[in-house]
Amino acid sequence: MSEEAQPIRAPEDATTAQTQPQSQSQSQPEQTQPQSQPKAQNSNKSKPQSKDASSKTQDTSASGEKKLTNKELKELKKKEKLEKRAAKKESQGIPNQTEQSKAKQQKNQQQQGNQSNGNVGVKKEPKIVNKVPLFSHLETKEERNALSSSQAQVLHYVHPAILTLTSKYASYSIVGSIPRCIAMLKAFQTVISEYQTPEGTTLTRNLTSYLGYQIDYLKTARLLSVTMGNAIRWLKQEISLISIDTSDNDAKEDLIEKIDTFLKEKIELSDKLIIEQASNHIVNGSKILTFGNSNVLKELFLHNSKVLKKQFQVIIVDSRPLFEGKKLAKELTSNGLKVQYALINSITSIFQDVDTVFLGAHAMLSNGFLYSRVGAALIAMTAKKRNIPVLVCCESIKFSDRVQLDSVTLNELGDNEDLVDCYKLNHTKKSSVAMKNFINSYNETEEKQSQQQQQKSKKNQSNDKEKETTNEKDEFPLQNYQKSPHLNILNIMYDATPPDYIQKVITEVGALPPSSVPVILREYKAS
Repeated sequence: MSEEAQPIRAPEDATTAQTQPQSQSQSQPEQTQPQSQPKAQNSNKSKPQSKDASSKTQDTSASGEKKLTNKELKELKKKEKLEKRAAKKESQGIPNQTEQSKAKQQKNQQQQGNQSNGNVGVKKEPKIVNKVPLFSHLETKEERNALSSSQAQVLHYVHPAILTLTSKYASYSIVGSIPRCIAMLKAFQTVISEYQTPEGTTLTRNLTSYLGYQIDYLKTARLLSVTMGNAIRWLKQEISLISIDTSDNDAKEDLIEKIDTFLKEKIELSDKLIIEQASNHIVNGSKILTFGNSNVLKELFLHNSKVLKKQFQVIIVDSRPLFEGKKLAKELTSNGLKVQYALINSITSIFQDVDTVFLGAHAMLSNGFLYSRVGAALIAMTAKKRNIPVLVCCESIKFSDRVQLDSVTLNELGDNEDLVDCYKLNHTKKSSVAMKNFINSYNETEEKQSQQQQQKSKKNQSNDKEKETTNEKDEFPLQNYQKSPHLNILNIMYDATPPDYIQKVITEVGALPPSSVPVILREYKAS
């Protein structure tokens, strides 16, 4: 062991001998450096680590702070930007969203704590869940009501005739694209007759903006139909063509007369031409099927029965919640026509011995699709499978430049309560008399047999009465649908029928295939 230790001490002596002349010229603290050198020479791997450590200590000692990484620098920059934005918002008077959210959370926590302390032993009602509806991109009735409430400042610009008309639209007392358009144009006549141009403006410039307030308020009840949109465009164009030199009274009279001629030419005369062309497809002894209610089809059936004295049968298919077919059935039966009324759920058994299918239209799109009441596409599809011709009676004012391949992108949502309350629109609940008579007779026979059976029957009757009372309480099982998180209700108004299911479209221009709709649109715009 002593022999092995000697070669280790030899280099230490050599190093000390080499460093002695240098140590004399250097200061005393530097003399301690050679003692650390042999340790560094024994471990060559530790040299880079000691250099890095010394460099880090020098940086920290020089600046007094640690250097930050790239991530930490980015976070600091983000914080500085957010602080600058918050300072700008405070200078502009805009409240801070983070502070508002914190305050709301604190309020909610306090309210929950108060309720938990004060309402001990009280049953909690289920909360209304914020659900995403099926057709969330469409405007609901609640959103339209919110728009009407937000337009309270504009109410003094709205005419009383428009206020009454919106209430009729909202209550579905005026239904159908043509009746709604006629009522709107007549209301515009009263608005124009009572209009007075303010000082510093002209009628051509101010009347269009004044009518804009009326139209915006009409939209709060229901969406504008295609016929209403076409009529509004025509009216605005006629107002723009009025010269500045004409007096206000003359301009008002001209507009009122033009509205009357528009109603006669585009609706009354076109309906007469459609009836003449469609009556060729009705034969004695034929069976015709329709869906819902249409003014053109009603006049067509009455014309063929009274004027042409044809004998035929009409099958009216109807659906809830509006039940428009009931009005058509009442008017046709009062005029002596043979009518069969059925709901759309019995569609498979209705198409026996049907010759033709006549459908009304809400609009005809430029790609040949029929945009009509929900259920029209189902009827056209079943008729096509049974090789029954489908004819659509439609005025040219109902034609639209819009292209639509489904009924999802653009549609109208009705009130969900119409589907929940099934006796809301023109319905009354009636108990079945036959069932009551049957139960009474059955109880009488059992009373004659034995007294024991009488007691059992009385118990059963009492249980039935209790069940009836519970059923009366739960009369509408969907009435609490808003509180259930997994239930959505969809009351959609229209659907789209492809042109493959339609044989002809009968208009005032003629009976044409659905592919010729763009041609009729060009002629309508040119006129």
